[in-house]
Amino acid sequence: MRDAEIVKLFMKRDERAIAELEGQYGRRLFRAAERLLSREDAEECVNDTWLQVWNHIPPDEPDHLGAYAEKILKNLALNRLRAQNALKRKATLIELSDSLSECLPDPYKDTENEAIANVTDVLNEFLRNESRARRNMFLLRYLYGKSVEEVAETMGLPYERVKKTLWRMKERLKEIMRS
Repeated sequence: MRDAEIVKLFMKRDERAIAELEGQYGRRLFRAAERLLSREDAEECVNDTWLQVWNHIPPDEPDHLGAYAEKILKNLALNRLRAQNALKRKATLIELSDSLSECLPDPYKDTENEAIANVTDVLNEFLRNESRARRNMFLLRYLYGKSVEEVAETMGLPYERVKKTLWRMKERLKEIMRS
């Protein structure tokens, strides 16, 4: 069945339109979604695509139904991917703050604002005394939340070197914070 005929079925609100659309473009859309997502998530996105197409035709009357459905699918898949990555970032930031927490002073000794100001001053001074490369390495890891592998790749350095440098910087920062 041609796209125009399938669109006419959608315009008449005939449920066969979804079956025809799935028969015509289902595999292609599933493969596109599976490039970005797990099999289960890809299936859900494809099913959500059929619903979105049903809800948007009418009033829309696309000339290229496959491209229209693929655009909807890609938006759904990217939104799902962003949501999954947001959860991962959140967990990574908690992990990062835990790894730096041993360097930070107890905020309950001073008032909270004073402790934050002191930590900020110490961190700024610490980073000012580091080379530009080490400063960038530290910021990529602990401010932007990149993994050691990502930092090494970004900076074009060997993984072990980055790992060792970050560990040494963290140890120096710990000593500075204790004094």
